[in-house]
Amino acid sequence: MGKRIADHGIRPSLIVTSPAVRARTTAKIVAQEISYPLEFLQSDDSMYLASLDSLLGTVISQDNGFNSLMLFGHNPGLTDFANFLVPGLTNNLPTAGVVSVQLDIDDWSLFSQPRAELLAYDYPKLAAS
Repeated sequence: MGKRIADHGIRPSLIVTSPAVRARTTAKIVAQEISYPLEFLQSDDSMYLASLDSLLGTVISQDNGFNSLMLFGHNPGLTDFANFLVPGLTNNLPTAGVVSVQLDIDDWSLFSQPRAELLAYDYPKLAAS
């Protein structure tokens, strides 16, 4: 999926991951594929099995100097977050699934649902479909 993320042109200015082994490992693999410096990868304990509200809190707490974020975490929170950004997108974001959106916002204050343009929705089994 890292190569496919690179092919989609996804280049975040910040990657934040759950501290869980699988999430951190996946984040590191993807970071390498998209030439993101591993030393800038941030781990956030609040993302472990995070709910939608916790994920929103993670995003809201980021510095506005970052113009794009990539999150690595867990379901059902990530599915809920994807559907918050793009209502009705999926009933289950698959393992290693990617949702990329462009938000019409000036800062990370996601206190209300932002207008989002879906740029990419991809997951491992999509290529086999």
